[in-house]
Amino acid sequence: MLLQTLLRWLALVGLTTLVGGLAFRCLIVRPSLLSRLEIESFEGRLRRVEAGSIVLVVLTSVGDLVLRTMIMSEGTLGDLGTALPAVLRQTHFGAVWIARISLLGLLAGAWLLRRGGAPRFPWSAWASLVGATLVALTMSLTGHAADWGDLTVPVLVDWFHLQVISIWAGGLFTLGFVLRPSLLPLGKGEMPQRLDSIARRFSRMAACCATVFLATGLYNSWVQVASLPPLVTTAYGWTLLAKLALVGVALILAGLNRYYFLPLRPFGSAAQGRPPVNWLGRVAAMLLQRKADTDGERVSQQFVQSVRFEWLAAVGVLAATALLTQFPPARHIRRHQHRQPHAVHRSTGGAERSEAQTPAKHERHHPSAEASEGRPG
Repeated sequence: MLLQTLLRWLALVGLTTLVGGLAFRCLIVRPSLLSRLEIESFEGRLRRVEAGSIVLVVLTSVGDLVLRTMIMSEGTLGDLGTALPAVLRQTHFGAVWIARISLLGLLAGAWLLRRGGAPRFPWSAWASLVGATLVALTMSLTGHAADWGDLTVPVLVDWFHLQVISIWAGGLFTLGFVLRPSLLPLGKGEMPQRLDSIARRFSRMAACCATVFLATGLYNSWVQVASLPPLVTTAYGWTLLAKLALVGVALILAGLNRYYFLPLRPFGSAAQGRPPVNWLGRVAAMLLQRKADTDGERVSQQFVQSVRFEWLAAVGVLAATALLTQFPPARHIRRHQHRQPHAVHRSTGGAERSEAQTPAKHERHHPSAEASEGRPG
């Protein structure tokens, strides 16, 4: 379970970095906002991050396939030669896995088209973004949302949920770790102002993503938990509460960036001594026990540091999400507990069959149970 959680978490980190970086390139960065040298530097850094993300998702997908195959076959590494073909050909997980690897192969090909600097095919970045979102769909098709089937509302909502957190978290990584080192200090105040214009564009997009993320997350929680008591009586519920707490931390940091740091910018003469203009900014200023800094470069560094902390909180949310996939949903456990009293009135043989069959049925998409059953493709 620990190894599967780690693999799922690394896969989510790689996927969010991939989707968020491509979305940042396609939707936020414009040639008019940066100089030619800065665009080239940013493109080069982003391509390296994109390549690393693709490799990470491929490696974690291979590891996940090996683990699930070993569980399905109840064998060892030596049995993979005979078990792997059967898993790939005869199970739902195998079919989705093949689709994921195929999409990642296409993404690698698109990456090669953009390897030499400015893309020879301008549409390749957009095509890569579409392909990355389809890779996210394969994640939803192997999770709890697929309990209802592949073409269902829970799968669609879970897919949107994963996409918006990818754009949000991956954009934070790109803004904090990729864009900032790409900006050249050509003159006093120029670099902070360029960062300011891009940060404001991303802030608006991130606010929309956070809204959709909360709405889809509440829907997913309602579908998987179904009532309030399982939140404090099941491992799934406690993990979900931990995830919600981490989401709260991320939102607080997002509010700090949006309502405290951004109002301090741009760093021209008009910003000298100007405090944040809204009450959230004033509260943040009091908590930080500092006045509005008029040094553009210093505020820029503080803003980037805060963005990186927000990204770390988002990574924590992804870790809780990965752990959630290892527990049977709370609605399964509650339904099983509700049926147990009725089994007492059955015959001994019937009760034994019920106890033997019910957990396997209701824990179908718990990784170990899914691996044992091997949902037909």
